[in-house]
Amino acid sequence: MNIVSLINMGKTVGNGRLFDDVTLGLEEGEKLGLVGRNGVGKSTLLRILAGELEPDEGEVVHSRTARISRLDQRPGLAPGVTVEQHLFPELSIGGESAVTFGLEAEEQASTLQRYQAFCTRLGIDDTHVELQTLSGGMFKKVSIARCLAFDADLYLLDEPTNHLDLDAITWLEQYLERSSAGFVLVTHDRYILDAVCDTILEIDGGEVFRHPGNYSAYLERRAERLREESVAEDRRRSILRRELEWLQRGPKARTGKDKKRKERIGEMLELAPGRGAVLQDLPAAQRRLGKKVLELEGVTKSYNGRPVISKFSHRFAPGERVGVIGPNGSGKTTLLDLVAGRTEPDHGTIEWGETVAIAYFDQTGKRLPGETTVLEYLKEEAERVRIDDQTSVSAEQFLERFLFPRSMLAQPLERLSGGELRRLYLVRLLARAPNFLLLDEPTNDLDLDTLRVVEQYLDGFAGCILLVSHDRALLDRLTDSLLVLDGGGIRRFVGSYDEVRAAAGEDSALPGSGGAPGGDWTAYRSTRAAQSAARAAGKAINREPKQGLSFREQREYDQLPDKIEETERELSQLEALFQQPEQNPAVLEQNTKRYHALRDRLEQMTARWEELGERAGE
Repeated sequence: MNIVSLINMGKTVGNGRLFDDVTLGLEEGEKLGLVGRNGVGKSTLLRILAGELEPDEGEVVHSRTARISRLDQRPGLAPGVTVEQHLFPELSIGGESAVTFGLEAEEQASTLQRYQAFCTRLGIDDTHVELQTLSGGMFKKVSIARCLAFDADLYLLDEPTNHLDLDAITWLEQYLERSSAGFVLVTHDRYILDAVCDTILEIDGGEVFRHPGNYSAYLERRAERLREESVAEDRRRSILRRELEWLQRGPKARTGKDKKRKERIGEMLELAPGRGAVLQDLPAAQRRLGKKVLELEGVTKSYNGRPVISKFSHRFAPGERVGVIGPNGSGKTTLLDLVAGRTEPDHGTIEWGETVAIAYFDQTGKRLPGETTVLEYLKEEAERVRIDDQTSVSAEQFLERFLFPRSMLAQPLERLSGGELRRLYLVRLLARAPNFLLLDEPTNDLDLDTLRVVEQYLDGFAGCILLVSHDRALLDRLTDSLLVLDGGGIRRFVGSYDEVRAAAGEDSALPGSGGAPGGDWTAYRSTRAAQSAARAAGKAINREPKQGLSFREQREYDQLPDKIEETERELSQLEALFQQPEQNPAVLEQNTKRYHALRDRLEQMTARWEELGERAGE
């Protein structure tokens, strides 16, 4: 059954043309991811699909029996409204979550039961509290519970994972994967897009492209489309160059077809190049970092008698990258505020090295002056941005690297979207060439193209990073250890989020983040031991001569399992040391460096072992 169709739809918002002649149909049960840069109209498209916003051209056709429920990206609040009162449409705040159908009394009762069940699962036990008393993350959970409580045929979900903790995100992913209802999902969480979507809709240049398959398949198809556009653009430039040369020859050297050729040149000049985001090389500028970076000793912080951080000690080594995770309200932002000096600890000390230059990208961001232009705002920080000791780029060039085209540089900030403002604020912080980054949910409100650019920049950053994020892909790529907060205690885990989660069990979250108990380093080391045993069991087979390998390669192949097992044994010993509550900072720094070196070595040896095994025909 067709739920909703757009026929030759066009829409203009303000001075910007968002959509041109879009024809699109959504079928019952389709699971769609909606992607595109900030400002291209993702939220506007959801509102048009919901019937809340009329297009300027074309029509929107809804099935007579279709039920649609929409979750807004920034739900509204009304004073005095409780969680329970927030459920039904007559008590909702305009634009928060549209429902396109009415309910009979009997269905209202079942919807209330569903709503309360969703609230309970998401950690909201008291539905009589007022919405305005909830944190941003808890209010987002209430809004998700309200949207899903209505038994709809189509759910329109605009950035549902923003401000959620990892346990809630994991639950939402599993719920959407199991649900028989269709949805259109706007999110920057690449894991969810990959796991639950069977089609990706991409908004680009006023058009909507449909890509069958999950997010990984979309990236492959998009890369192919951009390659085709690049080839077409190269061909256009080549023809245009020849035509311009002809135009410059002078009247006597031209043929009698001047008018038509001039018209063709004019048309070609107006054609835009490929529209995809171009990810340029982004070397990360930073100042020199000395041996002493940051030392926290016995840091404790309580609010209203409730401990948030308790006796936390850690010494950062140069270049260390640490992720911070935990449920909403566990103290993640408090930890960053303590480190940044915005909040004083109740007990303990925080000492910075003399060479440290920090940049703190917080959740709220800074209120930016609306009348200032994009370029003026960055130039207030730096006319030129240093890339390394010998290289610098202009403010215009630096903005372009973060997907601010020249056409945007003269725009006043008041015309930018929320995601564009956050991106610009981050660019200004990076222009300071810091060597220690404090990042509190940096991916909120960023589109996927921008996220890839920021991720690429941070991947090449040689300074220290302390990252609070619910973006699992970002944590896996950028961090090499995790601090897990559980409302007082902080536990440190060496390894990526994906590694630790795999050790704890695929269906459980990390310890301290609301998942099943028992997911600690004991399980992780047991998993590693099992892997080593399995590898050792195959040694007798591995030592038989293989075709395709030279004598030297065969010997290397035979020796690698022992070396891998020895490296894993040393890693396990270091992991056990990391769990000791009291540690000498100098020894901890030395062990951390050794651990990182061993992990890199293990990855290289494993990759080499697999390569030789493939060549040997295993």
